[in-house]
Amino acid sequence: MLQPSHRPWSKVSAFLLSFIAAGLLFTTAAQGPITGVDSIRMDELRDKVTYIASEKFKGRGNGTRELNMAAEYIAGIFEKNGLKPASGRFFQSFEMYTSLLGTNNDMRIQGASASEWKLTVRTDFIPERWSVNGVVSGPMVLVERPGSSANLKGKIAVVKEGRGLADDPEFPENAATGHSLEAEGAIGVVVVQDPSDRREGEIAALAEAFRDDLPTRIVPMSTMDSPEYPKIPVVVVSGDVSKRLLPLLMNSQNKVEATVTADVNRKTFTTQNVIGLVEGTDPDLKKEVMVLGAHYDHDGEAYGQIWYGADDNGSGTAALLEIAEAFGIGSMKPARSVLLCAWAGEEKGLLGSRYYMSHPLFPLDRTVAMFQMDMIGRNEEHGADESEGIPEERASENGNTMNVLGSAYSPDLKAIISRMNDQTGLTLRFRYDFGAQELLQRSDQWSFLSKRIPAVFFFAGLHPDYHTPRDTAAKINYAKLEKAAKLVYLAAVDIANSPVRPKYIKPANGR
Repeated sequence: MLQPSHRPWSKVSAFLLSFIAAGLLFTTAAQGPITGVDSIRMDELRDKVTYIASEKFKGRGNGTRELNMAAEYIAGIFEKNGLKPASGRFFQSFEMYTSLLGTNNDMRIQGASASEWKLTVRTDFIPERWSVNGVVSGPMVLVERPGSSANLKGKIAVVKEGRGLADDPEFPENAATGHSLEAEGAIGVVVVQDPSDRREGEIAALAEAFRDDLPTRIVPMSTMDSPEYPKIPVVVVSGDVSKRLLPLLMNSQNKVEATVTADVNRKTFTTQNVIGLVEGTDPDLKKEVMVLGAHYDHDGEAYGQIWYGADDNGSGTAALLEIAEAFGIGSMKPARSVLLCAWAGEEKGLLGSRYYMSHPLFPLDRTVAMFQMDMIGRNEEHGADESEGIPEERASENGNTMNVLGSAYSPDLKAIISRMNDQTGLTLRFRYDFGAQELLQRSDQWSFLSKRIPAVFFFAGLHPDYHTPRDTAAKINYAKLEKAAKLVYLAAVDIANSPVRPKYIKPANGR
């Protein structure tokens, strides 16, 4: 909600500071040194995107030496421009992992017949790649959906696939389901395929995620030390097993018990968000923060090709670096603090921003807003999707357009961005907040919105080169990218200097 400053005189000083800063922002080269917004230049953006999306970084895959090199590059620019490390260093390190299937996975069901029913791993069942290891034994209870069972304490919950909490397309649904059932007392979770679903080979497909020879762009990854994952074993059983198991569980006369052993080996590696601080000048407001973000990871290389990721997300990363320079060239510093965050792990499920939200460098209740820049350098081009309410877009008609997602959750942000755009001249489209292939949930702003922090996603739109090796620096619309970076900077400065905070609201059709 909108909150005034704690001290009456701070409101006046913040307004004066904002007024003075606005004048400095538009000092031209003829009038004196370039400051603020004028330092954000198309030629420098081109240089940065071309470098970030070059063969040197080999697509910046998660877990690669090249992503670490990119992190060093970003940190160097932050340091060069006078940003401070927010926690003693520019790197917020955390552990990610890939998974291999252990040798001790086992599942046995008793009470289904006179003899014990032993399931075969990789054929009948498989643990989730993020499942904790361990052995659990207890009665099996069929659960319609999380929250619908009266007592799961000491029991193994059985739930049909797709009956969980599917409110986040970038987070495993079965993990959300398992987390909820664990909170209800379950000691383990068995996810079964609906018998009416005629898909075949699902278990075999899940087993592929455990291969150790997958290229970076395909291999699933997760983070250690994440409070969102359940701390109990979770396994998936095949449709053939569910056809036999579900009728047994539906008959209240049957007492069915199981012993489940999950054994998943994790191959861990250290990665990092790169975070630089522009410290605020107001004694009170400097304790609050405006966050600007862009993920710097991409898909890496595979099969002899590089997924360069110039638009996704070299464009947003370059804009973040130009904004760092704008804050660092000696122009008036804002009243509130501003945190510039280059996220790792976005392509693997928003992992870097999720980690930040559980390990924030500023308290979340002092985080006033967040802007995410992701794919802000191309001209939107795709076919129509009537079921999702997405119209056809032609690149020739989108040379100056920019989508802003998430404004339905904060009309205040929409008003600020619209007002600042009077000085940059983009054609803004405030859309894609709902439906639309869940685009709003597919970049790092969702980590903030899900915690009720006002956040928007600057997004030029999808195009045929999305997540292909054809996403190269030569195809970026640098004039548009310059405008987008300037708009984000201007709006961030406005928020950082305002004595009031933008509101978060939950729209009627929101999550």
